[in-house]
Amino acid sequence: MQNLHFPLSFTFKILTPSNDFSVLNAQGETVAYTRQKIFKIKESIEIFRDGSRGERLYTIKADRIIDFNANYTVRNAQDQVIGQIKRSGMKSLWQTSFTIMDAQGQTRYTMREKNPWVAVLDGIVGEIPVIGMLTGYFFNPGYGVTAPDGREVFLLRKQPSFFERKFSLEKTGPANAEDDVLVLNAAMMLMLLERGDG
Repeated sequence: MQNLHFPLSFTFKILTPSNDFSVLNAQGETVAYTRQKIFKIKESIEIFRDGSRGERLYTIKADRIIDFNANYTVRNAQDQVIGQIKRSGMKSLWQTSFTIMDAQGQTRYTMREKNPWVAVLDGIVGEIPVIGMLTGYFFNPGYGVTAPDGREVFLLRKQPSFFERKFSLEKTGPANAEDDVLVLNAAMMLMLLERGDG
């Protein structure tokens, strides 16, 4: 995956049946196109170079049917494992949380919802007729990606929007190119899993 000039932006429509979106870099160039296989029993996500889907770059697959405490394996185009993403079970019921690991299973980062009250308010207000349609503009979750020493290295934020979902991924600290790619895969997976929030 080339040209990961941060911040990266993500946009996908919320009124379409498919879960797919493009990733653009700071220069507006497409660096990835993500598509979720919506009729798979196990979670399965494919990342392509662009919307033509001519070149697949990565796949993310769950190890179980129910994603509660699931482990997701990220593989490159050569089917080599480049990392794993683990959902944090009971903790995720209150605050969305994932552990991002490298190919050897060593923890590289933790991706955690910064303010879980945003999701609570979104769920409550979202049930109110008419007003519930506006939650996408007012309730916008953010997810911090921190290293084991507690430093925040990336920040994923939802942007205010009505008829589409817009996110941005900023790089706020030093990280190598391999970590950039791994965190980007984790961010894309999180956005598809948490699509309805905000």
